[in-house]
Formats: sequence, C-alpha cells, structure tokens
Amino acid sequence: PGTNECEAVELADGSVMLNMRNYNRKHQCRAVAISKDGGESFGQIYYDQTLVEPVCQASIRRYSQPDSNNKGVILFSNPASTSKREKLTVRASFDEGKTWPASKVIHEGPAAYSCLAASPDGTILCLYERGQQSPYEKITLARFTIQ
Repeated sequence: PGTNECEAVELADGSVMLNMRNYNRKHQCRAVAISKDGGESFGQIYYDQTLVEPVCQASIRRYSQPDSNNKGVILFSNPASTSKREKLTVRASFDEGKTWPASKVIHEGPAAYSCLAASPDGTILCLYERGQQSPYEKITLARFTIQ
C-alpha cells in the first residue's frame, strides 16, 4: 500500500529485502519489507529513516569483492532529498541494510532514476539521470571503487 518501483536484494541469511518507493509523505524515506520464504510473502513494512527520498525510484544491490568469500556490502543509490529529485547519493551498508554509515554524493544537482552495477574488475558503476536545471537532461555513468 502506497509503494511501487520495488528493488530486491538477497541478504546473507537467504532472506529477501524489498526496498520500495514510498508515497506516504508522513515518512519521507524508503519503505522496506523482509521475506523469509524467498519472496512468497513479506513481513510488515517499516520505514528506513536514513534512506530519505522525494518519491523516486532507487537501486539496491549486493557487492562482493572479486575472488572474495566475504558476504559483501549492500549498495543503495537514490536522490537523497525529501523534497526534490536532487543530490544523487550512493550509500553502503556493512550489516545487511540495518545501517548505512558510508555515503558518497555522486551529483549535487537535479538527479532522478539510477541503476547500480559492478564490472568484472570490481569497479562500481552507477548509471543515473541528471542535469543542471532538470534531472532529465543527461544520462551519466559514474565509476568508483568501494574504498
């Protein structure tokens, strides 16, 4: 209810975290729900106050270092503003999405939809809409490392 444009990420324990665009402006942040049965059903929706949003799509994915056995990091990108599509930010969670202690602003100005990926060499890729006057002027690919 009041959500759409969902993104899913598998957690280390096999559960699925659903991260949702949220129309409930009482909570100006992403809505989240967890499934313990592979996505057949989801628990109660809660609101992640760290992941502020202006009602916009976001991207979430697990990133693991190439040739590594660790569980990796969960990366999240969206316009990190409660009122406007601006300030495209990538955040990192090292505890399965419970907290988001690391963040990097990719573009300060108008920005909208984004998509996260990783190249075979471990470079993080963020494809996103951005501009100077409007978030829809250009599509840009940012490249960076997890460090």
